[in-house]
Amino acid sequence: MKSKGKIRFLLGSLIFFTIYLQFFIPTIKGVEKELTISTIADKDTYVDTSSSNFGGQDYLLVEYPFKEAYLHFNFSDKPATFTKAEISLDFWSVSQTMNFTVSLINDSWEETTMIWSNKPTKRDKIGNLLVSGNGIYRFDVTNLIANASSISICVYIDDENYVIDYVYITSREGYSSWSPEDAPQLIWTYLDNVTITVTNPSSSTKLYEWDYYTIRWTTSTNTISDVKIELYKGSTFIEEITSYSGYTTNDGSYDFYVSSSNDYKGTNYRIKISDYDDPQVYDFSDYFSINIGSIRVISPTSNSKWTAGNTYTIQWSSTEGVSTVNIEIYKGDTLRYVSESVSTSLRWMRWKIPDDIAPGDDWRIKIIDADLTNVFDWSEYFSIEYNYSPLIIGIILGSIALGAVILVIRSSHKKRRPIIFQTDPRQIPHQNPQQPLSKMTKRIKYCIKCGNPNKEDSMFCDNCGTKIL
Repeated sequence: MKSKGKIRFLLGSLIFFTIYLQFFIPTIKGVEKELTISTIADKDTYVDTSSSNFGGQDYLLVEYPFKEAYLHFNFSDKPATFTKAEISLDFWSVSQTMNFTVSLINDSWEETTMIWSNKPTKRDKIGNLLVSGNGIYRFDVTNLIANASSISICVYIDDENYVIDYVYITSREGYSSWSPEDAPQLIWTYLDNVTITVTNPSSSTKLYEWDYYTIRWTTSTNTISDVKIELYKGSTFIEEITSYSGYTTNDGSYDFYVSSSNDYKGTNYRIKISDYDDPQVYDFSDYFSINIGSIRVISPTSNSKWTAGNTYTIQWSSTEGVSTVNIEIYKGDTLRYVSESVSTSLRWMRWKIPDDIAPGDDWRIKIIDADLTNVFDWSEYFSIEYNYSPLIIGIILGSIALGAVILVIRSSHKKRRPIIFQTDPRQIPHQNPQQPLSKMTKRIKYCIKCGNPNKEDSMFCDNCGTKIL
């Protein structure tokens, strides 16, 4: 018995945990990643032994011994959780390997006024940078960031690394938008939880075929370049919306066309958006509906009193997405009549109520989307009354017929009374059975009043004196 109790407990815990995962754990799936953010130099220039100022040039020139480059970076974009700071420079026109020295500058200077004679003093040496060819080179300045709000450096060729040659470094004015990585920049490295958040569609979104709808999302960083967008129904994958190219630019929006050929219909659709380069970073939208309309019963109402044997109109309204409906007629909770696949083009149906229907005030009508049975509406309770008109008419007609029969019978009785009831058979004398009846009737007349037999030629009754006709 104890083992059975443990099994029940484990099964119950498993069910609870499954429900918890489904309803309480957020759908956003993020990954802690090492990210970078860069700050382009806010001023840069180079100097030579002349009195010229070269601020604003597209390049910085470095040559031994009298050409030196100066750059300044502020920390306005410094992440609070940075783990590394590097300065990145783009060297070009490199014809041989050269060893450059990088020193820290503590004094302030201005890009548009600095010349050889007023250049700042070089301070601590940060290190050397060995450049063997054209390309982007980085050097670490992490240890120089603490308690500072900016950093200023000088790049030059030291006496001990003398080479008869020169190089160019791309300046902040000289890089192209097509290759922003060429700009002189301070690159911050930090750890962050990279997330995608789908903002549209939402739980109130209703999509219908033949229309375009905009899918929207946000990302926690700008490090995601492309995303993939997919459509799910519940937990079932339906299709890749970005299937043409497999991805779309991470610009925060994408137009989704609801095609009628795909036969979308349901209330539990979701959009999944994931980082194209890292599928572990994704998010699901809220559940939304596609091609789901609404239905409202207009007639009958609570004031409707319908009569058995008559025909009435059932009316309803429906929105886009409902093409055919099933109409169910209930008495109380018992289904009595069904009409299936009724077109919503007219939004009404005539119902001939059977003569033998059970009367009552607990009748109601349910109208259901034939394609999705969880979309429906109930009418209010209404009354159906028994049709007493045929019974009343039958009673009236029967009464009239019975009266007519009685009148006919009475009329016929009155016409036969002089022969049957007013003649007393006892007063008719005994007749000779051998004598023909025709001779007897020719010789005798009977009084219509007393029935007395009289001679054929008598004018008045011999017994009562009544005139004989």
